[in-house]
Amino acid sequence: MKNAIFPIFSVFIAVFLAACGGTNLDVPTDLPPICREIDFNSQPDMREICGVRNVRTRAYQNIPQQRYLIQPKEASLVKTNGRVELRLPNTLPIELDDALLQTEIKFDQNARMTKIKNRYDYYEFYPAERERLRIFKITLISDFGNEFAYCFRVPEKRGNDRTRSVAMGNRVDLMECFDFNKLVETHRK
Repeated sequence: MKNAIFPIFSVFIAVFLAACGGTNLDVPTDLPPICREIDFNSQPDMREICGVRNVRTRAYQNIPQQRYLIQPKEASLVKTNGRVELRLPNTLPIELDDALLQTEIKFDQNARMTKIKNRYDYYEFYPAERERLRIFKITLISDFGNEFAYCFRVPEKRGNDRTRSVAMGNRVDLMECFDFNKLVETHRK
């Protein structure tokens, strides 16, 4: 009886290991600039230096995938949990709710090493009747050549230096690009 169970048990273990055997690389989203354009598959000796580790594909499914933008510096798009987020330095993540963007921009290992081409337009106005107005527009050019424009308003920080922590992330509000263009036309005169 023991001899009959052992082959069945060994086949079960072999099938289980084959199903879970594939490995994937967990690349951190806060890589230093020197590690950003390295192919960790062809240069495995750089994995430990840059903080990249092997992860079994079935063991950990929530690995954020990231691609950097050309402008502004240190900005990136991160795909996590089926959503695409824009991450700017010292700013809370901004969720970009666009299903087309998820299919138009690739987030696989090969695409990770190329930056996303984009345009960045930043304006700062000082209207006489109210406080400073800071707005910007990011136009993303997808891997297939299509353009996606997103417009944002940077609200003034609330509180004072004592109540506002330096380590806190800033907030950025999404706005309609029609309103963005109207504000630029009005205040550039």
